[in-house]
Amino acid sequence: MNISLNSSFTLNVLPHKEKIRLVVIKDEQEFVCRIENRKKLNQFITNECSSIFKGRLQLIKEKEDVFVQVKGEIIGKIPETVFKQILN
Repeated sequence: MNISLNSSFTLNVLPHKEKIRLVVIKDEQEFVCRIENRKKLNQFITNECSSIFKGRLQLIKEKEDVFVQVKGEIIGKIPETVFKQILN
């Protein structure tokens, strides 16, 4: 599934064996990626955790949105309901 984050960035969510690969695309080039298991992503979205991951790609949950942060800069947001649908 592809989600446009802004005019330059897209988030691709791809199956990767038993895990999920989150890929941020910038100008049609892979910019950063993270491979994570579905259970950890579901815990992030259903619990009171405010962020997940360390490093260049981070997801931050605030109210009903999930913000995508790359290299310390918020590049877009996804409604929490859409993020839940992606994981299922």
